[in-house]
Amino acid sequence: MAEVKHGEELLRVEHLCQYFGRTKAVDDVSFSIYKGEVFGLVGESGCGKTTTGRSIIKIYDITSGNIFLEGKRVAAGVMSYKKAIAEAKQKLKTAATAEEKAALKKEIADNREEIKKALHVQKKEKVVDKVQMIFQDPIASLDPRMTVREIIAEGLIINGEKDKKVIDEKVFEALEKVGLVREHAGRYPHEFSGGQRQRIGIARSVIMHPEMIIADEPVSALDVSIQAQVINLLNDLRKEYGITIMFIAHDLSVVKYFSDRIGVMYYGKLVELASSDELFAHPLHPYTKSLLSAIPLPDPDTEKNRKRIVYDKLKDHDYSKQGPTMREIVPGHFVYCNDEEAERYKKICAE
Repeated sequence: MAEVKHGEELLRVEHLCQYFGRTKAVDDVSFSIYKGEVFGLVGESGCGKTTTGRSIIKIYDITSGNIFLEGKRVAAGVMSYKKAIAEAKQKLKTAATAEEKAALKKEIADNREEIKKALHVQKKEKVVDKVQMIFQDPIASLDPRMTVREIIAEGLIINGEKDKKVIDEKVFEALEKVGLVREHAGRYPHEFSGGQRQRIGIARSVIMHPEMIIADEPVSALDVSIQAQVINLLNDLRKEYGITIMFIAHDLSVVKYFSDRIGVMYYGKLVELASSDELFAHPLHPYTKSLLSAIPLPDPDTEKNRKRIVYDKLKDHDYSKQGPTMREIVPGHFVYCNDEEAERYKKICAE
């Protein structure tokens, strides 16, 4: 297989963990997104897709891991550092030599310093100037007491724009870009259809000219015909402005059409990552195969004979001797597996 080539890295997520109490919504997830691409993130409801997107845009303070935007760390968690301190303190109690004690004390001091740095990054670094989000539910994400002009212009005003004429022109331009008209600026969200409200949400994002947009299931609440319009709109904006898109969805047929690379999530873990064509042509992880088998087919005869694959984590894997990690099976195709599974997957790809 030929070497996989990517453009310049825009976003890098390293060992992202987002815990809510004992619930591990996102657990040790790592991936990169490159400039100009559409990165799809798929999985069943509750698998951690939306939480990953919200963590990237800093709606949540991440539990552990790091997020880099254009090479600069913009989010950092402290759990791993606290865990390392606790383990070092435990070892310190039984340390036999002065050298061991000194090394452990240094490790504790270094991790405390890392916690200070991480808290500073979490508090000070902003990403909303370069990363915007389109939310799943257009009516819930728009303030019903604000006009469309106020909703779209809010980001400009927060960033210090005071000239009313400049604001109005930018709002009108954004509305026209998403297929609405300037007369809509004086109306309220309840006066629009679901598709129009989603276009308002898109206009609110693109007016800031972000480097990247996180689209959180932007078409799941819309009719099929309107879904196609919104997808085509995002595609046009991507080409015109060179915007990078992280596209979160559970509709695999939409993701295949729109995405360059796709990551598959299951119970907070990233279990497979590959280009769109590679993932659909050669799915390796049993959960990915299960997802693909669930895609309905438009032909009644073919649909009647479609075989569903049921994923059972306990039956499909044996991790009693060795646990899984993310491994590159062939260039650009990563799977969450152990040594035995990795060898099996490599043989499948070689056939």
